[in-house]
Amino acid sequence: MKQLKILRCCISNKENRLARISSSGKRGVTLLFSNGESAKARVSSNVFRKVKNPVCGDNAKVVKKQGGWYVEEILERKGLLERTSPVGRSQVLAANIDLVVVVASISSPPLRRGFIDRALASANWNHLPAALVLNKIDLKSLKDAADPDTLEKVYGEQAGYTVLKTSVISGQGIEEFKQLISDKTVALAGISATGKTSLIKAIHPELDLKVGAVNAKTTKGKHTTVSARLIPLNKTTFLMDTPGLRAFSVDHIPKDQLKFCFAEFNNVGPCKFRDCLHETEPECAVTDAVKKGIIDRERHLSYLKLLHEENAF
Repeated sequence: MKQLKILRCCISNKENRLARISSSGKRGVTLLFSNGESAKARVSSNVFRKVKNPVCGDNAKVVKKQGGWYVEEILERKGLLERTSPVGRSQVLAANIDLVVVVASISSPPLRRGFIDRALASANWNHLPAALVLNKIDLKSLKDAADPDTLEKVYGEQAGYTVLKTSVISGQGIEEFKQLISDKTVALAGISATGKTSLIKAIHPELDLKVGAVNAKTTKGKHTTVSARLIPLNKTTFLMDTPGLRAFSVDHIPKDQLKFCFAEFNNVGPCKFRDCLHETEPECAVTDAVKKGIIDRERHLSYLKLLHEENAF
């Protein structure tokens, strides 16, 4: 009888709920509940066996026992953002994403086309809608600034992505950025100091977020976001602020499938050979479109670098 009472007591002390993983680290995760509350939690060994590591954006079944929260199960993942880790393994950065927004500053730090192409290709491979934000548009008069109009033509008109020009200084494009991410779970991707955090603060200034700066000697940004984190803007809009990545390898994409991750390649053709890799093959519709200026030459070069695993940019 006493054992039955003890069992009932233990059951009554357990609290089962659903939550999202706000951030994940070596010592556990941070949970975000639907009512806006957050809490630290440990992860059961069963979860590690099934999914390796919980990631930002995961939906989870959690239980509170003995005064602490435990992640008991990670629900089915959708909308994955992946990259290839430095040791050559596919690494999931975030889950359950509705939209990937690649943020690139036109100057300070200099715009890196290679990163943009890698990030967009990764999103495309995972069937994630993507958009490009050209930030710090107020710096367009600088000598080293990338031409935003050319970039809009390449990634907007030719590749078909939504392209926004933004500046937290002048306010240009901030309202459009707010509308773009409304009612979605959005992953922000960009190298350090491109202004991801500043864009978030521009639409929600009450958030307590650190803003980084550019190193004057290296022109590279300082990391202000250590790991991916889920930021609730309201009940239906969430931002995933991902670390400022210095490289975005996509070696997990099969080489014969990479060509399908460059949307504008699919708008020309067909090529003479069905297995054409758009390199030096005769009667290639893509290389012909490059010669005619229909496809941007630098985009094609980015594709070739990825095809041959030349990940430096």
